[in-house]
Parts: sequence; C-alpha cells; structure tokens
Amino acid sequence: MIEHRDLTHYKKMRWKNGAGYTFELARSAGDDLDAFDWRISMADVKTSGDFSKFSGLQRILTVLEGQGLVLHIDGEARQLNTLQSVQFSGSSAVSCKLIAGTVRDFNLIYDPQKLLARYHWITQTSTTEIFSSADLVFIFNQSLEALEIIIDQQIFHLKHQESLLIDQEKRLKSIVLTEQQLKQTCLIELTKI
Repeated sequence: MIEHRDLTHYKKMRWKNGAGYTFELARSAGDDLDAFDWRISMADVKTSGDFSKFSGLQRILTVLEGQGLVLHIDGEARQLNTLQSVQFSGSSAVSCKLIAGTVRDFNLIYDPQKLLARYHWITQTSTTEIFSSADLVFIFNQSLEALEIIIDQQIFHLKHQESLLIDQEKRLKSIVLTEQQLKQTCLIELTKI
C-alpha cells in the first residue's frame, strides 16, 4: 500500500500533557497515546515548558521551522536549529526553552523492542536513489518546492509538508527522489524485529 498524505489527512490532537497540539501524520494503530508501536507527528511549540513522557519508547525530534530551541534532556542542555535532530528516551525528563518565538518540530516515537528505525534527512539537490526492504517507509517533504518521487516506476508529487506512507511492502523497493533545488526530505524506515 502506498498512500499520499496531505494536511487534510493529518489528525490534530492534544499533547499527552495537554499543553499544546500535535498534527499526527501517521501511526501504527489506535487512538490512545499510550498504545502504539510507532507514531510520526508535527507540533507547534508556542511556549517553553515540559515535554510529554512516553515511557519505554524512543524519540527523535527535528526542528522544522522557527529560530530553534534548547532542550534540557535529563538535565543536559542541547540547542537545536533548523533541520537539526536529537534522539532521546521517551522516559527522559525533557523541557524546552524557545530561543525566539514559535517552533514547528517533527517527531518519530517508536518502540525499540519491536522496531528497528532508520531516520535520515536528505538535503543534497541531486537525484537520490534508495533501495529499501523495510516494513514501512515514510517520506516527508519539508521543502517549499514540490518533490517528485518515483517508486518502482510509479510517480508521486509531494508539496510542502506532505508525505508518502509505504506500508506492508516487504519486497525490495527502488525509491528515487528526483533533483530538487532545495531538498529537505526526511526518510524514515521501520523494520519489525
């Protein structure tokens, strides 16, 4: 199954701690914030404060837009600017301090006991070909320019912040991200253990 997702497919929901809203781009199953194997989301962080905990899960967060933030993860400070990422345990005590105004971030949360994850930002402008046999592949276009993707000779076009979900396609796939002037694409591969 290959599914093209745009902003109308994304589900707006409250953060687990109630302090803001997330746009859920995709998830393994269900609606409960304590019962999923993986979840991909985008959130607008409008104020400094604490992050929700997701015990037993792993998190990867990337700043998409804004002037950046400083994350305090179990007491250690880490500054993130645009397209910089950090990985941390969902059980960690995490808070953020905004540097200068609202930040939009992008998140993968997954169960490391069930899944192997590959999370990679592709920024080179030239055509990129990837071969993947992952159980699930998720491609997200952050560039303002449309991205053309060719998967086994099928062509897809992703506008800004649109995504492609490739699920239950265990066979080896050829994924071609064509030349793009300012490529800002996140490729997530999830493989069951």
